[in-house]
Amino acid sequence: MNELFDKLNELINKYENFILIGHKDPDLDVLGSCLALYNIIKNKNKNPYIFIDKDNLDKYNESIIKSLNKVEFNYVNEKTYKNYIKNTLLIIVDVHQQERLEYPNILENKIDIVVIDHHIMYQNYIKDNIYLYNDTTLSSIVELMSYYLNYNHIIVSSPVASIMLAGIEIDTNSYNLKTTASTYKAASYLMEMGADTILKQEFLKETKDEYIKRADYIKNSFMIKDNIAMCILNNNCTKEELAETADELLKFVDVEASFVIGELKNKHIGISARSIGNYDVEKIMKEFNGGGHLTNAGAEVSDKNIREIKNIIIKKVG
Repeated sequence: MNELFDKLNELINKYENFILIGHKDPDLDVLGSCLALYNIIKNKNKNPYIFIDKDNLDKYNESIIKSLNKVEFNYVNEKTYKNYIKNTLLIIVDVHQQERLEYPNILENKIDIVVIDHHIMYQNYIKDNIYLYNDTTLSSIVELMSYYLNYNHIIVSSPVASIMLAGIEIDTNSYNLKTTASTYKAASYLMEMGADTILKQEFLKETKDEYIKRADYIKNSFMIKDNIAMCILNNNCTKEELAETADELLKFVDVEASFVIGELKNKHIGISARSIGNYDVEKIMKEFNGGGHLTNAGAEVSDKNIREIKNIIIKKVG
């Protein structure tokens, strides 16, 4: 990793402006990673900007909204970013495909690009880059950025450290998936920096109605194999609901994999898949042009209905 950190430091010294961006529907791994990079770049007296629409917070999930209300930083959106693309490096985190970016059209500009990810690579990755780093053994990009902060001897504020800690917890499903000794080491760094576990829980809290709604989904789930659970959600569900339900199903005795399917607000069909490691859910999601990891994957489908998707999954795991 030191080679990566040396390269990033070299690039930070070379450019004046930096735009930091993640995937659509950003989570706390994206936000926490961008905030870590923001602090490192700022510490080197350069000009970082996080690409996020703080003027329209209602487009984001509750965790992101709560987090954004706790931190201050310079940001850009699709209306303002072009004011800052001279002598600029675009750093993309937690994603490597253009169509999955928070704002895919940003790549239409002549701008140097660095990609940092931890998902399994696809052939349609962003090839027009000056540097790409991908480590599928990482629990999260926040884990990597925790090491990078430590490497540069930089301490972030308690809210930023708390957001980063929450990012690790979300990506590991409360340290149940993709967790190694290094993951705990990263969490330890963040605690030493002042991560507040009470504040972290505040970022992760959900409403009673959300909990009851998910419980109803779980109640209506069914087994498609002795150790594989499936759940079909109502229309107009969100990707967060799909993911949270898939995570929840995996907590039950004898459930080694879970698949949750539902119609999204854009009328596409969303799928979230989870595994404790005995099933390669990422391989199954590839059937739907999706992606992810061995234990955590998903897809968004526009050319099949729920029944067709359900039958394909049942056939694949059978």
